[in-house]
Amino acid sequence: MAGSYSTEQIRNIALVGASAGKTTLADLLLFKAGVVSRQGRPADGTSALDWHAEEKDARHTHSAKLIHFDWKGCRVNLVDTPGYPDFIGEAMPTLCAVDAAIVVADANGALNFNTRRLFQAAREHELATFLVFTRMDGDQADFRKAYEHARELLGHDLHAVVLPDGNGAKFRRLASVLVPEGDAAARADLIDSVVETDEKAMEQYLERNTIDDAEFDRVYDTAVRRGQVVPVLCCSAEKDLGVAELLDHVVKHAPSPLQAAGRVIRGKEGEPPRRTTVADPTCVQVWKTVIDPHVGKQSWLRVWSGTLRGDTPLVLERLGKPERLANLQKQEGKAFEAIPHAVAGDLVAVAKVEHLQTGDTLCDPARVVALKAIDAPKGMVALAVEPKNRNDEQKLAESLRKLAAEDPTFAEHRDPATHEEVITGVSNLHLETLLRRLRDRWHVETVTRPPKVALKETILGHAEGHYRHKKQTGGSGQFAEVFLRIEPRPRGAGFEFVDEVTQGKIPRQFIPAVEKGVVAGLPGGAFAGYPIVDIAVKPYDGKHHEVDSNETSFRIAGWRAFKDAFAKAKPALLEPIVDLVVEVPAAAMGDITGDLNGRRGRISGMDSLGNLQVIKAQIPLREILDYSTKLRSMTAGEGSYHYTFSHYDVVPTRIAAELAAAYKPKEEE
Repeated sequence: MAGSYSTEQIRNIALVGASAGKTTLADLLLFKAGVVSRQGRPADGTSALDWHAEEKDARHTHSAKLIHFDWKGCRVNLVDTPGYPDFIGEAMPTLCAVDAAIVVADANGALNFNTRRLFQAAREHELATFLVFTRMDGDQADFRKAYEHARELLGHDLHAVVLPDGNGAKFRRLASVLVPEGDAAARADLIDSVVETDEKAMEQYLERNTIDDAEFDRVYDTAVRRGQVVPVLCCSAEKDLGVAELLDHVVKHAPSPLQAAGRVIRGKEGEPPRRTTVADPTCVQVWKTVIDPHVGKQSWLRVWSGTLRGDTPLVLERLGKPERLANLQKQEGKAFEAIPHAVAGDLVAVAKVEHLQTGDTLCDPARVVALKAIDAPKGMVALAVEPKNRNDEQKLAESLRKLAAEDPTFAEHRDPATHEEVITGVSNLHLETLLRRLRDRWHVETVTRPPKVALKETILGHAEGHYRHKKQTGGSGQFAEVFLRIEPRPRGAGFEFVDEVTQGKIPRQFIPAVEKGVVAGLPGGAFAGYPIVDIAVKPYDGKHHEVDSNETSFRIAGWRAFKDAFAKAKPALLEPIVDLVVEVPAAAMGDITGDLNGRRGRISGMDSLGNLQVIKAQIPLREILDYSTKLRSMTAGEGSYHYTFSHYDVVPTRIAAELAAAYKPKEEE
């Protein structure tokens, strides 16, 4: 079947979860399916999936890997995703491309936060979901305890469909709950939940107090594919116990692309929902981008409808331009194999189509649609970055754009206020990993530092200023005298210049020079070196000299008169305030609120979200530049946060004075 298969035979499955041996499991599946001749292991750097140098060194996955193999008459497209929360940007988009998720958890301890987060994400995407407890051979393994804990946290639609004969060294085999002779209590619990998903089965069950085996199999199969029941299994990848049973169960009950009832990809506003269909015109979406310095750019595609061939005429909806995807490929480990076509529902790659971006829709010109963008968490941790070698500035900018194209949680921009190149990511580890990738792939060494926060200067009061500029140089001199008033404007109103000079005390031709002098000085500030905003300037008097007055003189006098007034008008600094949302375990609430108060945060609300508490606050941006590390420490890695810009507000006098004092020596120089 490796050469040809139908949409009905495809199973698109994501492996998700944190710190539970996902990649070890995926390596074993490759070995059992005959894709590799020797089982690789991440622990000793021989994994067929974690081949990047940073992954081998770290002993965990940093990027999603797509692999393909045949099993029991089905073509399995399996995506191994990173489990660390730092690399969640690789896991989340994968859920947009698959029809089922295997959530991998460790049977030796509590269900960790990121595994729960990924489980909920799979449910939100309406995927058929399977939960498997790995490392059943571990000294602390306890399937029943782990299973009951998972049901408490994730819901009672979880049902054990296999039971181990023991834990740790006593784990040798599994017994199925699905067969009539299976564990009576577990089977009864499963039947009760399954029949609730089907009216006909419920009627039969109520009438007879039993259900036919064939009818149960039908209803169970449908309930799993629709995500109404979550099968719970267990295995040991290290001992190769229960792995074949896991794969058998998932391949049998996971939906094909045609059966994935919940897999509706919604278009943009006004577009109808899209499901995978064979007969409809061709429609594909880019769900991941990989850029390699040796191979070039590769875009990973989900074929939502029709058949994709190299000569299929398509339209790239974002640009409204025609496109042909000539270099279709299947990934086999590090290598790519050219293929002539891809059927509806398949996951494939296309090479060297430079302007494709993650989330792009390509479709038949006769039926142009725009599928919904692929969402990923926004990075909240920022660093200012510059090349060690000044000659690499252009190379750095180009390489950062390539990293941003690959990772939707990574972004780069040039801050117009601070003139710094700023990168943002999920965590410090995430950014460190990407900067190592920048060095290893693109040979750009970098220097980083915390980014400057774009503060602004303004005034809180009214004042008048005056300056007389007089300079004699032997020939014609310079002379100008300006009197002006300044007053604050509403926040965000910007700069205003109002000419109130009467009786020609400043000749009309020199009024623009006064304004130019003030405007030229605003970006550099008047007392702390930050741009001046939200201020009105009103010159009302002055003097000139028939010979010595000129534009330069009035520009100087205008700015110096402004600075004189500014110092008297209650100068203040403004800082960006953000709306912060923090999600944490209930036990950490006291520590979190206390820490936010200590950072000048104002709590605006609290709520609950499942097993998490949600804290909303407004807080100065400069107070949370290091928040990722602090939050992880306070919550043992089980907290998350995001923020959006709200407004600018006045910096407390003490802090403003410190910043102004730090600026004065520079001004004197």
